[in-house]
Amino acid sequence: MIALSLIKNKKLKIVEKRVSKILHPLKCRLQILYSGICASDIPRAFNGMAYTYPLIMGHEFVAKIIQMGKSVKKFNKNDIVSAYPLIPQCINNPRKNKCDYCMSKNYNLCNNYSYYGSRIDGSFCEILDVYEWNLYKIDKKISHNLGSIIEPTAVAFNILDKFQNFLSKKNKTLLIGSGFIGQILARILRRKNPNVNLIALDRNLFKLKEIKKYSNDQLLFTNNNTSEDQNTLSSLSSKFDVVIENSGNYKNFISSLNFVKKNGLVVFSGNPNNDIKFNKNQISSILRKEIIIKGVWNSSFKRKNNNWKSAENFLKSANNNNLEELITHTVDLEKSPVLLNKIYLAKNKKTKLNYIKGIIKSY
Repeated sequence: MIALSLIKNKKLKIVEKRVSKILHPLKCRLQILYSGICASDIPRAFNGMAYTYPLIMGHEFVAKIIQMGKSVKKFNKNDIVSAYPLIPQCINNPRKNKCDYCMSKNYNLCNNYSYYGSRIDGSFCEILDVYEWNLYKIDKKISHNLGSIIEPTAVAFNILDKFQNFLSKKNKTLLIGSGFIGQILARILRRKNPNVNLIALDRNLFKLKEIKKYSNDQLLFTNNNTSEDQNTLSSLSSKFDVVIENSGNYKNFISSLNFVKKNGLVVFSGNPNNDIKFNKNQISSILRKEIIIKGVWNSSFKRKNNNWKSAENFLKSANNNNLEELITHTVDLEKSPVLLNKIYLAKNKKTKLNYIKGIIKSY
């Protein structure tokens, strides 16, 4: 098979890889159909954030089962599936005692885990062996390209879980970052509560135009400390009941504390792109405003409140939510290095790219 291998930092190459003749008894062999490019894949590939080299990235995907291990019981050949990318070691290792978090089915908080496309090889390839436990069967009514975005959609539902009790007609919500998960979250919010008062803040005008239908207002903020930015900062101070930091820009984590009201909620869901330092006054602001801060990591899986089931149901209503328009770029596996490089250059303002979500076609 062929795969996109991250040989070393900033070096991506299409390579031939041998498929093992032996299939683990607890795994299914998958033919990867489409893989989504996660925002985290870009710093992993170009900013030295990979755990190991060489690495096949990719953790958002849709695939077809082509072979089952001898102990697999819940899946069949030709099933269309995706996979929860986090691999709790105390689940797939029967000799190991489960940690407290896995005992309570909070698998995303497992003390000892691996991860497809991050700590071990993932889906930017043609064939991948995945544990049965991690697989999620997708309704065949969902198109394959939309099936590839079920994982980040599940993450969006996990973000919503953190502030659902704050949703009301009176409350104002600020979404910082209108990338793919932000776009999904805005659509979910608008469907759940048509009267939600949502303001979107982003440095990218193209993304703000895409989110316009699902937000009450859109604010352009460059984060370059211009006079316009300073005016925006002043106008947003202590105005919001909920602030969702979804951009990952380290400056926005600090700004969130300024934007939120007293007794408000700040949700940190973006992966920070740099070290963040809070000074004494900023910590004092958290105390004096009695702010609640919640973090988001991954999504819930195999529990009563299953973000993946919510995501699947949401994808079934794709026509009502204009989800197809969020996939702005689709490339064959062989051409994927070019797209990844373009995304990296665009993030560093070295080229222009009207981009929200890219997916890689393997078959």
